[in-house]
Amino acid sequence: MMTATGRQVLISALGTLAMGSAALAADTGTDVAQTRSGPVQAVSRGTMQSYFAIPYAAPPVGDLRWRAPQPAIPWTAPLANPKSGLACIQTAGSVFRATAESEDCLRLDIHRPVGKGPFPVMVWIHGGAFVTGSASVYSDPTPLVSRGVIVVAINYRLGALGFLAHPALRDADGSSGDYGIMDQQAALRWVRDNIAAFGGDPKNVTIFGESAGGFSVMSHLASPGSAGLFHKAIIESGAYGVSAQMTQAELEARSRDALDHVLAEAGPDAPAACRDGVQTAACLRALPLTLVQGRLMKAFNGAVPNIVPSIDGKVLPRSVKATFAAGANNKVAVINGSNENENLLFLALNELGQRLSAKPPVLDSANRSFLLTTEAYAKAAETLSAESGVPVAELTGRAYPLSAYGADIALQPSLAAAAAGTDSTFSCNGANVSARIAAQGSPVWMYEFRDQTSPPLVGRFGGKYVLSLPQGAAHASELPYVFNMIDLGSPDRQALKDTVTGYWASFARSGDPNGDGRPAWPKYQSAHIQALDVPARGGVAPMAASAFRTEHKCDTVWARQTF
Repeated sequence: MMTATGRQVLISALGTLAMGSAALAADTGTDVAQTRSGPVQAVSRGTMQSYFAIPYAAPPVGDLRWRAPQPAIPWTAPLANPKSGLACIQTAGSVFRATAESEDCLRLDIHRPVGKGPFPVMVWIHGGAFVTGSASVYSDPTPLVSRGVIVVAINYRLGALGFLAHPALRDADGSSGDYGIMDQQAALRWVRDNIAAFGGDPKNVTIFGESAGGFSVMSHLASPGSAGLFHKAIIESGAYGVSAQMTQAELEARSRDALDHVLAEAGPDAPAACRDGVQTAACLRALPLTLVQGRLMKAFNGAVPNIVPSIDGKVLPRSVKATFAAGANNKVAVINGSNENENLLFLALNELGQRLSAKPPVLDSANRSFLLTTEAYAKAAETLSAESGVPVAELTGRAYPLSAYGADIALQPSLAAAAAGTDSTFSCNGANVSARIAAQGSPVWMYEFRDQTSPPLVGRFGGKYVLSLPQGAAHASELPYVFNMIDLGSPDRQALKDTVTGYWASFARSGDPNGDGRPAWPKYQSAHIQALDVPARGGVAPMAASAFRTEHKCDTVWARQTF
C-alpha cells in the first residue's frame, strides 16, 4: 500500500494545481458558452477563461461499460464547475495514481484567451502508460493560452476499462478493445462540433500528448476514424510502443486470463452469471466497480504490463507501424521528439520504491545502497538482449560499458542501463518515425529536450531531493516547460520554457514552429534535430540528425529497428 508520504514524494511535480474561486469574466461575450448538449459557464483566471469538467460523452457505466462512447446526456442549466472532473479509474499499483477517480469520467476542460478569436485549438492527451493520468494535472496551460491558443485537456478510459478485449465484448463488426482511443476520437468530434462556441477554430486543431499521450497521437495519425478531426500533431516521447502492439486475438487471450483469475479469486463476490465459467457481456458489465477498480485493473496490467492500443480491427485495422509503412496514415504537419535521458525517470522510480519499502523508509540521498548494482545491470542487459536480439556482450561491452559513464563507480550501472533503455525505446524509434514522415513528404520538425538542470519530477520531499540518482532530461521532464506545473527556479530554464511554448503555439497557429525571433528550427527533412537546452550546454540550436543517431547508437546497436 502506498503511504501518504510516499505518494507525496512521487507526485511532487505532477500534482493537480489548486484553483482560485469561480467568477465571471468581463466583456468577452463568452461568460456562458452554448454547446450542443447545454450551456457551460466560465471561470475567470485573469487573461484566461476556463470551462471545467464538460461531458463530451455519456458516462460509460452499466450497459455502456466496454462500449464505444455514446453522446453526452443534454443539460439545461449552465454547468459552473470550478475545477477539473474526476480522473478515470486508474490501475491499483500505479505510483502516479490519482486519488479522486470515477467510472463517470469522460469530461474535458477548455482554457481560452480572453478575447473573441477565432483561436487555434490544441487538444492535450495526457500520458501515464495508459493506466493513470488526468486532465486535472494540466489545469494551468497559461504559457500556451497567453500566446493566443485554446487548450483543451481530455480524460479517457484507462487500463482494463479502456483497453481490455474479450470475445463477449466484440462489437457488431467483430472488434473489441481500444475504448480509450475511441474516447479520444469522441472528444475530437466534440471539439469539431462545439469549439466555435468558445472562440476556437474547428478547422485549425492540433493534437499533442506526451508518453502514452504521444503514442495516442501516433494512433490517431494511423486511425482511419481520426481522419479530418485534427490538422497538425505534436508527439512528445510517444514512439516507445511502435513494436509493442498486440493483435486482437493476443489481447483477448490475455484479457480472458486476467478475468478468469479475478473471478476465481472473487468467488461469491462475482455476479452469479459469471460463476459458471461462461463470461457474457452482461455479466462483465455487471461486475461490481469495487471488483473492477481493484482486482481487475491490477490483474489486467499484470497480464499486459505494457499497455498500448491493440490492432482491434476498427480503431486500428493494422498496427501503427504497418499503417505508416503502407503510407496509409493521416498526413499532417508534425513535431516529434524525445528527451535525452528518458529512462532515468524509471530508474529513479525504482530507487524511490526501494527506499520507501525499507523499514523504516530511507530518505537520505547520501545512502547510495539503493542504486543499481553491477550485477543488476548485467541482469538488465540480459533482459534487453532477450527482447531486442542484441547480444549481451555487445550491450555491456562495446555499446554501454560501465567505464563510459563517468568516474563515479556507484552511478555507472544506473547511467549505463538508462542510456541503453533510452536509446532502444525512445530515441531511435523517435528518429525512425521522423524519417518515415519526412520520406512521405509531410513537414516534420524533430527535437531533443536536453536540459540536464531540469528539476527532478520525483524524489523531492520537504524541499529535499532524497534520491542518489540524478534525473537530468528524463522522461516527462519537458512537461513543466509546456504547462505551469512547478517553479523552474532559474531565468535560463524560464527562457527555455518561453521558447518551447512559443514553438508549440506558433506550430498550432500556422503549421510552422518558427517566428517571433526564436532560434531557427529547420525541418527534419534538412537532416537536423533541434536541441532544446539552456545556454550552458549549447542552448536552443539545430544539431545534425547524424550526430543524434550516433550519440544514441541508432545506426549501430539499434540498426535493426525500423519504422
